[in-house]
Amino acid sequence: MAAFVAEVLARGYEAVSVEDIVGRANIGRSTFYMHYRSKDDLLRESIARPSSLLMAIVGGDVTVEMLVPLLLHCREQRAHGSTFFREPILRRLWVQRLAELIEPRLAKVARLTRAQTALPRPFIALQLAEAQIALISNWLLEWPSVTPEEVAKALIASTHAMLRALLRLRPDALILIPGEKLQVIRRSG
Repeated sequence: MAAFVAEVLARGYEAVSVEDIVGRANIGRSTFYMHYRSKDDLLRESIARPSSLLMAIVGGDVTVEMLVPLLLHCREQRAHGSTFFREPILRRLWVQRLAELIEPRLAKVARLTRAQTALPRPFIALQLAEAQIALISNWLLEWPSVTPEEVAKALIASTHAMLRALLRLRPDALILIPGEKLQVIRRSG
């Protein structure tokens, strides 16, 4: 994973091959393929962890204090020239992965609230994911003077507002999954 991230940060996602990753990691191709089908699979796993907290905003009691470390990490990666916020292919894959993580939570919230969705759930999940990543990207690339706390508040408020609107819920509808303990996805291995 570290070799993959280092290669992507140094050269960009499209320029990196499985050969480059295994060379930097000093492992054989067969070892790589025991764990991943492709570099896209590796990318999906690498973005699952930072995406897990964004995903949890949907139906979870995520606080500003919980989001700030993630936003600081994003800002640090941006300072190191991260392509995750610039490269369209990488950004699109991140949005798609986040939408996949959001969709089951969206289904729970819709079921609990007996929502009459305005659009298909996968479409709503994609819209929520796109809005979250766009907010973070725009902050990092265009508005660095805005504080991480302000961005965290905006992430929570905008996600909840869109969720209520797209599920056709009352503005005061409770959108929390009851009894849930938030768990952030940890890196495997």
